[in-house]
Amino acid sequence: MMALKDVADFDLLINYTRRWDEKNREFPPNAKWVDHIEKGKYDLVILNIDQQCTNYDLNKAMLMQHMKEICRKEIPEVPRIWINHATPIYPEKYPDGNKQNNFVSEQLKKEIMDIVEGDYMVCNSHQAQEEWGYNNSTTIIHGMEADEWMYNENKEPRICTFISAGGIGDKYYNRSFLTAVMDELKEQYGIALQWINTPGCFTAKGIKDYKEFLSKSLIYFNPTFASPMPRARTEAMLSGCCIVTTPQHGADMFIEDGVNGFLVPHNNIEYATKLIAKLLFDYEIAKNVGKKGRETAIKLFNRDRYRKDWISLLTKLNILK
Repeated sequence: MMALKDVADFDLLINYTRRWDEKNREFPPNAKWVDHIEKGKYDLVILNIDQQCTNYDLNKAMLMQHMKEICRKEIPEVPRIWINHATPIYPEKYPDGNKQNNFVSEQLKKEIMDIVEGDYMVCNSHQAQEEWGYNNSTTIIHGMEADEWMYNENKEPRICTFISAGGIGDKYYNRSFLTAVMDELKEQYGIALQWINTPGCFTAKGIKDYKEFLSKSLIYFNPTFASPMPRARTEAMLSGCCIVTTPQHGADMFIEDGVNGFLVPHNNIEYATKLIAKLLFDYEIAKNVGKKGRETAIKLFNRDRYRKDWISLLTKLNILK
């Protein structure tokens, strides 16, 4: 919940079994944990959802449903905005999403819209908003403070990536593409791609360790297919890594191939592998492209722009006056 008279004050309502891992993310100074709702205090309720929230065998889906029900019961007069962190692509659970329709599931869309029930929804990319096809929605792309991310001129000649190793099925994160590229790099060039926080690869001891590792990494590979605007890719851009990414979800709108990053065709293993290997040995080119990518990220993905986007939306919805 948020009290707009203070603009930046948040109450985080969550069940007592959950904890904030401050080793990996510092707890925001403008937020506090609460165990109950205070009537008459809030101007806005922000709820979170993704495609797994239709599976009530998962704790996150049960918690989402509980949050929705308690807010509608206790403070029905307070407007609600859902942040949809995902896309309607989950072919492992919704087989109607197949290659012919770009893996978009109409059944999944219906089930998510049944949960949202007409409330306003914010999506993480323009492609995601288009795929959900929900009129009462908009896109707000994330923003970060550049100063929170280290930049090191002395890059170490390595390639890394950081996507979820579990959870939502393979198609969403495109793990099979990633593992195929990893295998090919190893077999053909003797190059070990560092899949951060997975067995046998670099494991961060905490957020500072992670930031330092990124700041010294020459290349970052993003293989995702349906993940809208992956945060880890932006973190790598702000750290000055040379980005090699699939073009999905607007990446081709801010990555100029060969200038501030590189675009690889979706699932073209040979193309991606040869490009990464070439860049690893073209150190200065990769470093300079990474520097240009960092400039792009500072310009497009900064927190001031993100804040303005939210203020604009809340003003449009007459929540902020």
